[in-house]
Amino acid sequence: MFRIISTARLTELDNLASAFPGVRAKCDRLEKELEEAQQRTEELTTAASQDAARFHQEATDLRERTAVEVEEAREAAQRTRQQSNTLIEESARRARNIEFRADEKVRALRAEIEQLKAKMPDPLPEPQGVVTRYENLVGAHIDLTLYATEDPAVTWYKRVDLLLVLLCTGCGHREEETRDEVTDSPEARRSFLNDPYDGAKLKRWAQEHAETCRAVALPHQHSAAPLAPAPATT
Repeated sequence: MFRIISTARLTELDNLASAFPGVRAKCDRLEKELEEAQQRTEELTTAASQDAARFHQEATDLRERTAVEVEEAREAAQRTRQQSNTLIEESARRARNIEFRADEKVRALRAEIEQLKAKMPDPLPEPQGVVTRYENLVGAHIDLTLYATEDPAVTWYKRVDLLLVLLCTGCGHREEETRDEVTDSPEARRSFLNDPYDGAKLKRWAQEHAETCRAVALPHQHSAAPLAPAPATT
């Protein structure tokens, strides 16, 4: 049985048949683009998986290296602490030894001082001829001693050679001034002692020396006696 189609329907079908090749081509293009997109997606997924695996491996390696470095640093710190403790103990031991030796030395010096004190006469004799005395910073004496040596060749009056000796009983510093062939009298001695180029000069030097010397006096260490003349050479 035949079906009757209207002219409008035939026109519509004709238009659809005319458009079908373009639709088909567009569909083929879209399918191709879809395949390319799927392939690109697969490639990106693979690359992402590889990157994730590489990052995970790098993170694992980094954690392992960090753990090793931390352990090495801990061991180094422990070694340093042990070395420091050893040095501290050694320094303390040396300090104790030094302190012990210093105490022994102090005890020995004190015993020697007591022995020296026991040998010293009490009270100490006053030196003969000392005209002026100063004390240095630790109590040692700086004495000015006057010596008068008579000339035996002169019999009708007393002629002497005057010698003034500055002597520090601590460090042994010594200075001398002389005046020869002097008619001995109190006035002549005072003149010699007060002369700015003789006695007054030695007094000034003695005072200056007392203000700076720190030497401790020991008994019978120094003597202000006139020095023996040097032997003549031929």
